[in-house]
Amino acid sequence: MTPRHLPPFAALRAFEAVARTLSFTRAAEELGVTQAAVSRQVRALEQALGVRLVDRLTARNALSAPGKTLFAALRDGMDCMEAGVQAVSSRAGQRTLTVSVAPFFSACWLTQRIMGFIEANPALDLRLQHSYEPPDYRRDHIDLGINWGDGRWSGVTAEKVFDGSLTPVCSPEFLNRCGKDFEPADLARQPLFCEFHQDDWVNWFQAAGVVLPDPPPATRIDDSHALRKVALEGHGVALFFRSLAEDDLAIGRLVQPFDLAVDTGCHYFLNYPSDRDLSAGGKRFQRWLRSEL
Repeated sequence: MTPRHLPPFAALRAFEAVARTLSFTRAAEELGVTQAAVSRQVRALEQALGVRLVDRLTARNALSAPGKTLFAALRDGMDCMEAGVQAVSSRAGQRTLTVSVAPFFSACWLTQRIMGFIEANPALDLRLQHSYEPPDYRRDHIDLGINWGDGRWSGVTAEKVFDGSLTPVCSPEFLNRCGKDFEPADLARQPLFCEFHQDDWVNWFQAAGVVLPDPPPATRIDDSHALRKVALEGHGVALFFRSLAEDDLAIGRLVQPFDLAVDTGCHYFLNYPSDRDLSAGGKRFQRWLRSEL
């Protein structure tokens, strides 16, 4: 039999995760390795193939034409491998429930509570896959998701489960340096950070009744963990999830300069395909999630 000539599987797997999420950080979270390790694997794959696979842009990552071609082949191949593994697994008789979960929501809220669901449903093999965007239910072997967005996804039933309103947060030390007479308009002169869109800061200032001649400069950090860390370390003011900052605010790790949140229209939604019923395990997960909320 002719031997196969393939790059190392670890590099292919790292690229597939980056291509699917368009984020080195999210790919690293999914694979359980560091972002630097994922970056090295993808770079080594590009060098081995002699082509650029990922365009590393300032605001976002994008696949090059060769990257799109390779991703399509890897996606189909890994789907087949996953199906084969499940078919021969000794646990094949056990019911599997696969849930797509936004990474920061998983780390900040779900992980602290999920053992309650697992212990109440010992016959279910629960699998969590991290992704901010909802899965492609026509292709992905996923039952339901808790994902971030506006909830207007084609072919998907979406139920808002967690508010995504954004509020300014910073460290107590940073706020002390700002002085006692700190007003909302003064925020525009401070280092500002956001995760999604700089216009989110514009909307917040408008809600605070502040008219600015120009949009305030804000650094975009496309990762909730990193954005929270920037605020905790006192580098500036981050526009962050009010609901997911509750623990930090309660114990004083973070403070709100002003108790005002802005609704951007994006929230966390429980979602599942509209053209088929949830499985029994999916319905149990839905009921459990509602009770926890």
